[in-house]
Amino acid sequence: MTQINKLKVTTCNLCNFVEPPFAYYEMENIYTTKQWQQKTEWLKQTLIELDSDIIAFQEVFSIEALRDLVKSLGYGYFTYNTEPRLESGYIYSHPALAIASRYPIVRHSNLTSLAPFEGEFSRPALHISVNIDGLGEFDMYNVHLKSKRPTLPDESLDDKSTVDAWLVEMQGQTLSSLIRIQEAGALHQAIVQNKQRYQRPFLLLGDFNNNIGSNEFEPFRSQYRHRRKDTLADIKAYHFHDSWDLVPKGKPVRPVDEIKPPITHYYGESGSRLDHILLSSEFCPNYERSMFEVTDYQLTNKHIIDPIFGIDDLSTDHALVSVSFETRA
Repeated sequence: MTQINKLKVTTCNLCNFVEPPFAYYEMENIYTTKQWQQKTEWLKQTLIELDSDIIAFQEVFSIEALRDLVKSLGYGYFTYNTEPRLESGYIYSHPALAIASRYPIVRHSNLTSLAPFEGEFSRPALHISVNIDGLGEFDMYNVHLKSKRPTLPDESLDDKSTVDAWLVEMQGQTLSSLIRIQEAGALHQAIVQNKQRYQRPFLLLGDFNNNIGSNEFEPFRSQYRHRRKDTLADIKAYHFHDSWDLVPKGKPVRPVDEIKPPITHYYGESGSRLDHILLSSEFCPNYERSMFEVTDYQLTNKHIIDPIFGIDDLSTDHALVSVSFETRA
């Protein structure tokens, strides 16, 4: 069997991937046949150009349509977390997460519980592992964390005064942030505990719905116990690393502080970095047991910064993030 010494992984928010005649969220959200063909053709061409080995997808309503699409491109292995919810016969809500791979997938249980907190993930995190000759075995976690949209009660706000409706929305926005904080904390605990047990390298990728530097993602940046820097050595094996920080900067060479972190989503003219790939210490060059070298960080974003009507306008509102790595010499 041929040994593989390099790999490329991608995270891709598909933005309402639903095949007609089904709708997403509301009955008027149905693609025409022409629109669906445009959306899927864009996806095919983008994936062909990326040539990634493993792809993590978010916002998947039509699971079988995506399975067939990626299979036609040579991805023989496919899995997803849960079935989307179908309401009123044809209106989908609660989209799935999915992973397509050129290599065999070992499917693990979804991460559903927010333990040690109460409640469940807004979208169950999809956990797989792959074992590739030459690279070894590692875990992958595909996530789509709680959005910034306010978590609102079922009753309509139309009957409330403007001020009262505003207060309800502010409360809902705070609740969404709290859910995302708990999801980050629960993810961190589950991933670290899994690594304690199996000692496999890991990748955490997906749509985090906020910048990795935000306060809610502090667990992913923590390197030692509170005010105890002497504990760094004991925890180093369980650090999370932003792949953007690990890739060699400067092609051509330029100061690192002149290279701004990428933007993966725009709301009007405001850009944010919502889509991330975090890596375990085995990908970090400063780790004494480093196994892999991150060789490239690729942002696929033409469709959101310079879209062409009739090609890009139905693609997705997120950039795709890809990371390439290879075994360390």
